[in-house]
Amino acid sequence: MSDVVFVVLTVALFAVLALVVRAVEKL
Repeated sequence: MSDVVFVVLTVALFAVLALVVRAVEKL
């Protein structure tokens, strides 16, 4: 796996986690 793909997946993962945290805080 190239470094670029790894970085993109990492950023996407953190973005998803941030969205989940915000959704949980609203509940």
